[in-house]
Amino acid sequence: MTGWYSIIPAGTIAIGNLTPVGQNSGQVGCRWPPNGHHLAACLKLPTPEQDPQKRKCQLWGPFWYNEIDIYVTLPLPVYAVGELNPNDIPTSIYRMQWRDGRWQVRTEDEKEKIEIIGGRFLIGGNSLQALWEEEYLTRVELERFPWETLTLSHNSREDFQVKDEGGFFAEKTTWMKQGWSILVKIIGDYEPPTYGILGAGSTPVAIKPVKYLNDDWLQGACADRNYSEGLEITNSTGAVLLTGALWQNENRQESVPYPPLSTKAYAADVGIPWQTWKKVKHRDEKNNPNAKKRVQALTPGEWMTPAGAVYLWDKVPPVKVSAPLPNYYNPNDNRYILGYGHLWLFKDKE
Repeated sequence: MTGWYSIIPAGTIAIGNLTPVGQNSGQVGCRWPPNGHHLAACLKLPTPEQDPQKRKCQLWGPFWYNEIDIYVTLPLPVYAVGELNPNDIPTSIYRMQWRDGRWQVRTEDEKEKIEIIGGRFLIGGNSLQALWEEEYLTRVELERFPWETLTLSHNSREDFQVKDEGGFFAEKTTWMKQGWSILVKIIGDYEPPTYGILGAGSTPVAIKPVKYLNDDWLQGACADRNYSEGLEITNSTGAVLLTGALWQNENRQESVPYPPLSTKAYAADVGIPWQTWKKVKHRDEKNNPNAKKRVQALTPGEWMTPAGAVYLWDKVPPVKVSAPLPNYYNPNDNRYILGYGHLWLFKDKE
């Protein structure tokens, strides 16, 4: 049923990470966080073939949960004043403003030493809303990413037997900090199982409903504080990307770091390689329009824009609801149902 659910791993999680130890092994990393497809499989969310009403069942996330609050990636154009040591977590943060065609710090900080910290910490949802309403916070509680990458080395095995003598593999896995979990919201008439698996190593996870969670801030930060489900915000000036997005240009030929909307500025991190499997005609039947034989093939590479990007609208706001953005150029692309491209709308002060 509609509500929040935490996904608690029983061990390390491996996603797209296995390679023979050798010359290129140092270039391989564990993909993180899990994307909408990984989470949908973990939750056994029904597919369109299984449930024609799936459009009514939607996934939001991944977010992060510490048993108290919802956390998201700290937006990119956010900075701290002064020099930070590697172990420091700033308590005062400020967000940059778009002036004269570029992102700039506050006027009073122009002569100070600043450090961009966006994308390096997590911030609670309510603090995110306050940051956009006040433009700075002097008592913010940021959190370090509650996960770390571990490298494992082991034999190649099949049915518990070593396949190749001396054939070792390097495996990057992700370990979540105790007390933290992946948080998702399921919207629709569906209740997930209490247990599932996640990642290539089929790591067991516990799936638990989360009650009494304050998620009013997800409606967006604007002058109107009268929140309700599906509230429309007609006067937003921009948006923060809460979950990874797969944006494409109008011709759907290449990935771009911004949504297919009228934007005047954006700040986005480096894209993450992304591919998926699809069914295509067998090579012997490509010229046969009635061919039925299909094989699996990887899609051409796309680039996922990581969470934390910030977008500013050009004049009229193109969207009115804080939510995952549908792909207007490709109506058959329903990845927004799995939580990709969640835009959180905000309104800057005049």
